[in-house]
Formats: sequence, C-alpha cells, structure tokens
Amino acid sequence: MLTRLFNFNPLYCLLVCLVLIGSKVTHAQSGNLPWVEFGQLSNSDVYVQENSIERVGDYFKIWVLYNYHNARTSPSDEAYRSAITLFQFDCQDNKSQKLNSYGHEEAMGKGRQIDLLEKNPLWIELPPNSIGMHLIEAYCPSPNTSTRNR
Repeated sequence: MLTRLFNFNPLYCLLVCLVLIGSKVTHAQSGNLPWVEFGQLSNSDVYVQENSIERVGDYFKIWVLYNYHNARTSPSDEAYRSAITLFQFDCQDNKSQKLNSYGHEEAMGKGRQIDLLEKNPLWIELPPNSIGMHLIEAYCPSPNTSTRNR
C-alpha cells in the first residue's frame, strides 16, 4: 500500500498542481490581501494587491480592482460596481492580457460575483500614460536593477 502512495501518476501530479494553483487564485481574490490605491481613471478608482504579484522572466501577474463611479453592465446584462481582474504584463513588449475577471455588485469586490472572463483574451499593446503602462513602470524590473520593490 505504501509503495502505491509513492507511485507518482502524472495525472495525479497535474491534478494536485491545479488544486494548489486554484487555491492560490482564490486566496488572492478572497480579500485576505490588502488593496493598495494605485490611481484614478475618469470612471473608476484603481487598486492593486502588491502582495499577490508573481514574476516570471519578463512577465508579471497582478490582481487589479476597479471601483466604478457608476454601475456597469456585464455581457450577461448583470450590473456590477467593481471588478477584480488578474492581468499578465509583458515588461519587454509593454503588453497586457486579462487572465481572469469578475464583477461584483458592490464596491471593493464585495457582493455577488459576476463572471466577466473573455474567451481567448488577446494581448493588448498599452498606450502611453495608461494604467497598464503605469503598472509596468511600477512593477517591472528597471534596466539598472534585477528586481524592483515598490
């Protein structure tokens, strides 16, 4: 029986990895990490979870919360006041991609969750002076240092 426990099945290992990744995503969204105000847009206030940043090479992932001044409508015609989105940024090419996105009926990611995830999200080139470009400037390693803390 004990040898059977240590006989690593690749599918079992994949399942364990997916469960661990899923729990990390849930933890990042759960509100256990503090939201830090990052900036403002004409229609929303923007917050980030700095403690959730994951860096791999020239890429980083970060959870971003948008508190909208007026309610928005999802593709399924549901109203939401805030959205929490996991973005992946390409520091080299100044692009971003949505990996996960949820609307919430209340501000600061509170209330009922509404799925906003797009199928096959595209990489988007970031315009100068956009929130995405400011995130890259703040969290990508600068050419003079190997890592950057904010």
